[in-house]
Amino acid sequence: MSAQTLLSGGDKYYSYSGVLFGDVSVPATIQMVFIPNTGLKDSLIQVLPFFGLPADDTAGQGLGITIKLDDVEIYKSQPAIQRRNTVTNAISLFIPRQSKLEIISNNTTGNNTQTRGCNLIGYYL
Repeated sequence: MSAQTLLSGGDKYYSYSGVLFGDVSVPATIQMVFIPNTGLKDSLIQVLPFFGLPADDTAGQGLGITIKLDDVEIYKSQPAIQRRNTVTNAISLFIPRQSKLEIISNNTTGNNTQTRGCNLIGYYL
């Protein structure tokens, strides 16, 4: 898990989780990115989640993603079936200044060892 890193121009930041996966304990969620304070300016973020090939692609086994802003869920997606096509679309969100931002992977019992992660770039407004 990575924290917020300011780019050299000072007008953008990034964070990334790297490749993560669950284990036999099957945690319900896995924290991918945690930024305790996004900074003194409002920002627009783009989040690009990614998922490896699922071990189990039956109904109810799709991994998902939750994005929390100051402990409130502002985005949640978890398909019933994890598709073999693991490319996802970017998620764009407005983030007010000095917000706590958390990106979480929602796990399933059939795919606890499936790889997943996310990349984030923030543009200060």
